Amino acid sequence: MRHLGTLLMVGLLVSGISLNVFGQAEREKNQRDRLKDETTMTGCLSKDNSGTYTLTDETTGVKTTVTGPSDLEKHSANHKVALTGATKTDASGKSVFEVSTIKHISASCKTPSK
Repeated sequence: MRHLGTLLMVGLLVSGISLNVFGQAEREKNQRDRLKDETTMTGCLSKDNSGTYTLTDETTGVKTTVTGPSDLEKHSANHKVALTGATKTDASGKSVFEVSTIKHISASCKTPSK
């Protein structure tokens, strides 16, 4: 009977370790998938009167709507930033760039060349 109890305990321990390893592998896969979809965009960050953040490419003038962390606010006065994230579709069906990280480059931007 004592050996049966020991075997049962070993079995539970092994199954618990297996579940933990499987869960960790799944989290790592999700992180790899997220990083695979991410890209970095550099430009001039601004905020309009409606509260929408826009990143403007300094060379082409192309504007991209961005969403993300509250740190966007402190860079929204036409700072040059590098934003890392992924393009998503918002509730209204519009394409937006969802920011995961912000890197401040400069407190000012140059005017897009025409």
